[in-house]
Amino acid sequence: MNEQRLRPVYLLGIAGSAYALWYYLSFDATAYAAVFGLVTVVLVFRLRSLTADD
Repeated sequence: MNEQRLRPVYLLGIAGSAYALWYYLSFDATAYAAVFGLVTVVLVFRLRSLTADD
């Protein structure tokens, strides 16, 4: 897929993971929050590597 199609998918994934991170942190479920925090960080780095080629 090209960059124009992947960027919204990554942004949606980042937003969803960030929301899940906030949700689990608000209920003190730190194990789940850590997983979603890691997913958010990975998606941010993947998006940065995708847009760095511009």
